[in-house]
Amino acid sequence: MSLQVPFRRYPVAPDPAEIQLDRERRELVILWQDGHKSAYPFDFLRKECPCALCSELRRKQEQGELAVITGPVIRPGEASIEAYTPVGRYALNFAWSDGHNTGIYSFDFLRAICPCKACRSAIGR
Repeated sequence: MSLQVPFRRYPVAPDPAEIQLDRERRELVILWQDGHKSAYPFDFLRKECPCALCSELRRKQEQGELAVITGPVIRPGEASIEAYTPVGRYALNFAWSDGHNTGIYSFDFLRAICPCKACRSAIGR
């Protein structure tokens, strides 16, 4: 028996054509191969970190459990991307100003969380 799991959520592969780090506007900007442009505020990306630790902290908060936060407390406007590196041909890894660097943001994930109005309304966010 074979289990089939959908890998991509979009008809066009969400591969970036261009990636820019705009430190002045505090955004990561991705122009996708299909022409869509996504601008991700630093605070938004840091909050949505997909690593196991951050995912567990979010789960605990959603369930009302006490979550012990380690490391510096980051207030809005303080998180910034120090650098990013590609992970293979499918993701980016960010080095954050708070020292966090374990999140691997796949291109599928980034496209799925695109904060633009058109994407939010398309999936009911």
